[in-house]
Amino acid sequence: MSSGLVVALGLALLVDAAVRGRWDVVLQALGPIAVVVWAVWVLMVRPTVVVRPDRLTVTNPLRVVELPWGAVADVRMRYQIVVEATDTRRVTCWGGPTLPRPKPARRGERPVMPTSPELSVVLDAWAVARDRGLDGGTVTRRWDRPALVVGAVAVVLLVVSLLV
Repeated sequence: MSSGLVVALGLALLVDAAVRGRWDVVLQALGPIAVVVWAVWVLMVRPTVVVRPDRLTVTNPLRVVELPWGAVADVRMRYQIVVEATDTRRVTCWGGPTLPRPKPARRGERPVMPTSPELSVVLDAWAVARDRGLDGGTVTRRWDRPALVVGAVAVVLLVVSLLV
């Protein structure tokens, strides 16, 4: 919601300057607005966790990690979903949900930690893959090319805005 508000506000300011005929303002503001919108997109919109029958794909800011289920050693929830790979590296899923706060316990009762339905989906897919006998696999880590290309364009627009 807030990321959409940032984009809408930036575009509204650019359109307002263009309607008023202030093209110098449009050229000076386009770069900074592009960088802010790109940063909001990369940090708040782009991160995802995709569960497939054969693998888990985690898109974090500027990085994509593909984990075959056979290469997953553990899945747990901290503040976000954390996947331990068999190569002893840990992947924190930025695009995953966070746990809600625990409900207050009544006097004499222990507080109950809430569960995450999204974590259950990941755990269920991992269990199904283990039951099918999917072993091994190589964890693939790569740069998120679409995010990097859009970021490079935003930086070029910023440089042009600063030079105008």
